[in-house]
Amino acid sequence: MTDLMGSAVHELLAQVLARYGSIDVFIALITAEIRDTEQRRIEAVTRARAAGASGEAIAQAANITRQSAHERWSKITR
Repeated sequence: MTDLMGSAVHELLAQVLARYGSIDVFIALITAEIRDTEQRRIEAVTRARAAGASGEAIAQAANITRQSAHERWSKITR
């Protein structure tokens, strides 16, 4: 790691600690946000499929391949 990068990482960590008190609290909050965001994405995919959107269109909107979209969401949208 370069000195500049190391300095930036240390500064970011200091900001996280000042705002959240501990890295554990920060990670827990981010983890909860990721879980909630993924749930909203699943709901959006489900609504899109119910409205007739193709797997290709959903994959493009999610910026992933059609195959990845199929693997990720085919079981939840049936």
